Amino acid sequence: MTQPAQLITPDGKKIDLSPDQYRQMKGLLDMRQRRQTTRSRVRMKAAIQAGHGMTAGGGSLTEALIQERAQERAREDAKLDWFKN
Repeated sequence: MTQPAQLITPDGKKIDLSPDQYRQMKGLLDMRQRRQTTRSRVRMKAAIQAGHGMTAGGGSLTEALIQERAQERAREDAKLDWFKN
């Protein structure tokens, strides 16, 4: 015995769907999801392209990150040394 498909509305109302109605609804929802994914990829690509080259000619962000991490490790080591003594 198969269980009938149900659509639950935002209000919590349950609507029984026939197999044909279920397939139609699933197709609509799948299409909506694909459109949203495509839009988000387009927005992400646009953001990456907009940010490309923003720091060109400036200091190296990688070098700044390495220095920041080294300073952070030194602070952590100093805290640990303080606790040990």
